[in-house]
Amino acid sequence: MTTTLKEFMSRKLESIEVTATLQEAAKMMTNKDISSLIIVDKNNIHLGLVSERDIVRKGCSREDVNIKSVRVSEIMSSPLITINHKSSPREAAELLVKNKIRHLLVVDDKGNRVGIITPMDFTRYKQLNYNTSYGDKADAEDTVTKMLEYYVD
Repeated sequence: MTTTLKEFMSRKLESIEVTATLQEAAKMMTNKDISSLIIVDKNNIHLGLVSERDIVRKGCSREDVNIKSVRVSEIMSSPLITINHKSSPREAAELLVKNKIRHLLVVDDKGNRVGIITPMDFTRYKQLNYNTSYGDKADAEDTVTKMLEYYVD
């Protein structure tokens, strides 16, 4: 049996409207204890993603920035890269590295948001494969090593 993203992705997924400010986004991330938010339009369609890193690097590093007036739409990563929840961890790792991103939105067969994958989620993947008889330990080791080499170096 092959491990899929559905088995170890984070389901702690929150969204915020495209008109929100950096301050509102930062407060929500702090209150929800998450590192990113999906940016949605008024119809709840996902448009992009903003992370804590984006807020610090793209928002707060600007000259004379007022986080109460800068909109998340100004710094969000877009278009949003997605992956199907039935995909393999290796496919997710390759997308993260290829696109130089740290957050990958996981969607179901209908395109609905169901979770998110970050490099840290691969530790759960590795643990899952080492603690079960059906996991591919060699693939887990290779995938986690690939992630660590890219994000630690």
